[in-house]
Amino acid sequence: MNSNTSRTSLVVKSNALINAMFDMGLQEMRFLAFAASQLSRNLVPEKGKPVDLEIDVAALATAFEMDQKSAYRETKALADRLMKKIIEFESDGRQIGVGLLSKREYHIGEGRLWLRFDEDLVPHLLGLKENFTKYRIKDVYQFKSANTWRIYELLKQHKDVGKREFDLDEFKFKLGISKSYDRISNLKQRIINPAIEEINGVSDILVAMDQTKRGRRVSKLIFHILPNKHTMTHREKVRDKVEQTFPPQPPKNPDFARRLREEFQVSQKQADQLARLWEGRENQAEKFQVRIKRDYEAGKVKSLGGLTFKILKEEGQKEFLPGM
Repeated sequence: MNSNTSRTSLVVKSNALINAMFDMGLQEMRFLAFAASQLSRNLVPEKGKPVDLEIDVAALATAFEMDQKSAYRETKALADRLMKKIIEFESDGRQIGVGLLSKREYHIGEGRLWLRFDEDLVPHLLGLKENFTKYRIKDVYQFKSANTWRIYELLKQHKDVGKREFDLDEFKFKLGISKSYDRISNLKQRIINPAIEEINGVSDILVAMDQTKRGRRVSKLIFHILPNKHTMTHREKVRDKVEQTFPPQPPKNPDFARRLREEFQVSQKQADQLARLWEGRENQAEKFQVRIKRDYEAGKVKSLGGLTFKILKEEGQKEFLPGM
């Protein structure tokens, strides 16, 4: 696999996984991103089973411009560190801890490395249909700081929205620096400004930041997010041109869309679609929402957002077109 192929590989992670990785270093983030890109390209998930993956160490070294002579030794050490890493998720009121890797196998003298991902972690890396973030290796491989990568992933989650706001304490927690940088000037100088410079220089998004104050203290950070057209592929430029010519119309009832996102875990884009479909008929949708929550709480389905979108789309079209 050449560097161009490696760098165009797509990294897909659940947003829950991104939120749980606040204390990982740059090399660990590079390694996991490369592994995730290979999982997305090569495997189809089987429910309830772990996934074994062979890492192409030479391709990894090429993608991130590592020294080929030391790449195998460094990759084995990275895998060993990630085996000790516990990722914690919250799901349905439960806190779940999962080992990032459950096994690694290194073939001595062959330069081959096999990894095993736990069955509870696999859904956060494979077969994702909602609440996920994706990007390409080429958009991150030049990052020199784990903080830059971390901020990039947090903002990339909201690329379609174009903005993300953080309470100051929340932002520091998500970067794993809650006990550091008490002065906002130091935080901006050491963390935020260098990250924005790196992101704007080499990634697929452009970022600017505002701040608001409560009294004399900065209380909130507001990041504005735009596509970086200089790094777009031809296909991405065409899609962007179409979206500018025919921009999606926001629903006239944003409260309905927000409820779908917050209570029913529906994605931003799908929530807007449903809000437009049910515009003026939101009260009629209530009976279906009650049924959806009942089925979800009874354990009949695992994806609340997926079930909500499917049922409200189907029923909304029936209501709108009675002959269907």
